[in-house]
Amino acid sequence: MTQTPRLPVRMCARCQRFTGTPVLVHEVHAATGPGFNVYAWSECAVHYPTTTDVLDLLGPTERRSRLTLRVYRIAADGRVVDDRGKTEYLAVGHADQPVPFTSVYPPCTCPRCKAPP
Repeated sequence: MTQTPRLPVRMCARCQRFTGTPVLVHEVHAATGPGFNVYAWSECAVHYPTTTDVLDLLGPTERRSRLTLRVYRIAADGRVVDDRGKTEYLAVGHADQPVPFTSVYPPCTCPRCKAPP
């Protein structure tokens, strides 16, 4: 005995009728969990504006990735005792800037850092 595929049944958000041919009219995104879809009957769907992708609204951006390091020591009461300033690294590509070599940290053992200059 073969089963026939089950058709989707959704309620129209405009007229509250159940329909076997739902039309997706809106996607609701949630920051703390899964979102949900809003469906309409085919005759009510024309009353909804076309959906736009939220990423299309942002447009292109020229912002580069940035890493900011602040080095300081604090006392037991929480005040800053020795502030050594901050350093910013702007990323243009994957490895456009050389990795700084300092004696503060142990030397890196990755193939990129071990390769001769």
